Amino acid sequence: MIEKLRLLVALTAIALIAVAASAQGEPVKTTPVKGATYSGVVRDATITIKVAGNGKTATVKLPAAPFYCQGGSGPERASSKPGKISKAGVLSVKISYFSTIGSDHAAFATVTVKGNFFTFGSSTPVFQGTAKTSFVAAGSKECNGETSFEAIKL
Repeated sequence: MIEKLRLLVALTAIALIAVAASAQGEPVKTTPVKGATYSGVVRDATITIKVAGNGKTATVKLPAAPFYCQGGSGPERASSKPGKISKAGVLSVKISYFSTIGSDHAAFATVTVKGNFFTFGSSTPVFQGTAKTSFVAAGSKECNGETSFEAIKL
């Protein structure tokens, strides 16, 4: 519930910034910078978003699935495909996580990254989004969660 409240506050702040920028005559651009890399933090892990040179897709790298409970996991391998960026600057990508121990090759968790690219006037371009973790095992559901984040163009 707290994470949903944080998301609501973050989205409200985005809307207010956009309204303030447009009221001052500052243009708000909702497309990514072609070929750029954006970097931010999701629950102490660095998230990287790399926009393709044509600006139509982006790859997202997050080294580990964020946990929202006590405990942790062993070594994991992440796998995802580039996500399509809409004309309005919206990106959604699913990352699957697999254990590197044992012979089980099934994903134990997925993280869905969703958000928007923005440039407010002459400020540094940003990606504002959420990362939602879903664990597969029935006993791991309490570790599911969602958090908002901001990634800044490097």
